[in-house]
Amino acid sequence: MFRCLWLTLLIGCFLTDTLWAQQPAIAGYHVNVKTRSGNHFSGLLQEVTRSYLYIGNDHDEPESRIPLDDVLKVVIRRQNKKNAVISGAVVGGFILGFITNQSLQRVPPRSLSTYGLILTFAAAGGAAGGALAGSTIHNVTTGRTIRPPNNENASLSLFRQLEPFSAHYQQDFINRLPKNNP
Repeated sequence: MFRCLWLTLLIGCFLTDTLWAQQPAIAGYHVNVKTRSGNHFSGLLQEVTRSYLYIGNDHDEPESRIPLDDVLKVVIRRQNKKNAVISGAVVGGFILGFITNQSLQRVPPRSLSTYGLILTFAAAGGAAGGALAGSTIHNVTTGRTIRPPNNENASLSLFRQLEPFSAHYQQDFINRLPKNNP
């Protein structure tokens, strides 16, 4: 039974990985910035230069420009958690559907339609629970706190740590990828 459960889990993980493997898109990162002067800023990380951090907002507000010398800490989270939620839903639906199927094999219901309803509701419940678990795991595992070191190159170190997360850097990286011409 556990061999079949692991096989089902492996197939679910393989399917979700292959669905999301070939997506060259910009991953948006939401940042919360705390400055030495006590100000707090939040929004999407747009660009990082050697002296400033640019944060754009979802609303029509102008973007914020924060000097890197004034930054105390930056908390980064991936904005889009769609992949984690869908992966959790697929794996959760597979696992609870498999367990319910094994249980229904031992004690079968009286009719085939009841069997199908029980299995459908179990898989849907597993998918809902898996989506919730995927979202929670994403929130816990994707947060990253970056603090500048206490030395003379603090702004350069902060620039190097934050640059790969900026939308401008990621767009430049995608534009450098070779294009496949059929």
